[in-house]
Amino acid sequence: MGTKRWLAGGLLRSAVLALLLVVSPAVVGNGRTAEALDPRGTVERAVDKIVAILTDPALKAPELRQERHQLVVATVDKFFDFTEISMRVLGPRWRELDGEQRGRFVALFKQFLEKNYINRVDDYSGEEMVVKAQEIREDRRGNRFAMVGTDFLTGSRQALPINYKLLQREGVWVVYDVDIEGVSLVRNFRTQFDPYPFAELIRRMEEQISTGKELESL
Repeated sequence: MGTKRWLAGGLLRSAVLALLLVVSPAVVGNGRTAEALDPRGTVERAVDKIVAILTDPALKAPELRQERHQLVVATVDKFFDFTEISMRVLGPRWRELDGEQRGRFVALFKQFLEKNYINRVDDYSGEEMVVKAQEIREDRRGNRFAMVGTDFLTGSRQALPINYKLLQREGVWVVYDVDIEGVSLVRNFRTQFDPYPFAELIRRMEEQISTGKELESL
């Protein structure tokens, strides 16, 4: 990914941990319900939930690693709106896809993220997330958006600023983008994916998931 690697260098470990620390018990759609929380409250509760998973003595054994990962993946899936993220990552191309293609990309993109980043939860060693102020706005159509600022405190207590961008779905706040020190997850992946026609992008993502090689090297 070269200079496009939004989780490059010394930020990799801290940034991935920060992304995976903020997951939510809220669930939307398909008849599922959730307690209504404001954006800041959602993030605060989310931090407590995922830290409980990562510090649970009952899940520390090496043979329970896969179970621990599955719990993290399940909670991340409830907090991030992967359809919205996928739409923004593909940009104008999204409108050209049919329903089957969209569904395929969303499912594959989730696998892509999981394959690349889930192992980083094993690096957790007591880092903290400080949840700061929230900003809420409403567009002309009545859609509500929010940004919640946080500081991820590394082992050296250095603060890594991370902003979570959320939108409201059926009364529940879900994440559609994350900025780490001003670098957007959505913009980064759009830049990474843009050079490839859709069919080629799908092929490369599938191969990357199966082999672990960098997308550009396939």
